[in-house]
Amino acid sequence: MESYNKPPLTYIQQLDLLASRGLGIADRAKAEKFLSQVNYYRFSAYCLPFEITRHQFKPDATFERIQQLYEFDRQLRFLIDEVLEIIEISVRTTIAYYLANKYGAFVHEEASRFYVNFDHATWINKVHEEICRSKETFIDHYKNKYLGFPRLPLWMAVEVMSFGALSQLYHSLMRDDQIALGKVVGFHSTVLSSWFHTFTYVRNICAHHSRIWNRELSIAMTVPRDGKWHDVNARRIGSVIFAISHFLSKMPIEERIKKKWHAEMDALLMQPVDIANFYHSMGLAEDFQKHILWRVV
Repeated sequence: MESYNKPPLTYIQQLDLLASRGLGIADRAKAEKFLSQVNYYRFSAYCLPFEITRHQFKPDATFERIQQLYEFDRQLRFLIDEVLEIIEISVRTTIAYYLANKYGAFVHEEASRFYVNFDHATWINKVHEEICRSKETFIDHYKNKYLGFPRLPLWMAVEVMSFGALSQLYHSLMRDDQIALGKVVGFHSTVLSSWFHTFTYVRNICAHHSRIWNRELSIAMTVPRDGKWHDVNARRIGSVIFAISHFLSKMPIEERIKKKWHAEMDALLMQPVDIANFYHSMGLAEDFQKHILWRVV
């Protein structure tokens, strides 16, 4: 262990450092402006595929190519986050509708509706905390008109609970209810529970604007045993893209939204990002668009 003693660098010094390591910079003024908007430390993570060894760039590496990769990753993150929001809202609606109509408005408040080993008390307390922190108008209206606050009907509670809390709710339901909801998207409940967990994790990555294109996912999806999924790498973002495609085909989401997302993702992934093993880093084959999972919509 040693003390950190590297001094801060100006934008010009940052460019000088990159150039000294062999990085080509065609327009220093534009590159300086970019680094004034994107932290050097964030930018450096995108340099790795262009290096021979740490801090030594390949002969053809340029600032502009790295910037192109950065912009690709930003757009990829945006498209994934955008569609996961749509899926999340649809999932909230489906779970609330099913449970409330089967068991009543306050089903989530009843520990008996969940597995015995589920720490319902801790979970519902966190949900109540989320409800109390909410500034939604309908929360204030309910609080001022009805008894029992922060107990809310499920169809209200799902609108303010985190997706992580919603994922826990599904994961801890009785098996029959998990199976019934799993049939909505055509998968075993174990797979669906895993996907919710991974979606929550990926949304958090997107919310923090973190790199996603070549990330190894810490929370990997359970891959269905269906043969169509045999070559899907659950540790890469490509698995999430395929899962999203499947969800869009099963959930009651407008066709125009499905087609728009697919067209935009098609266009993005066909951009000529000039990097060796580019698709492999996402867990995709170069001809991934021929994969049956991509064309389920």
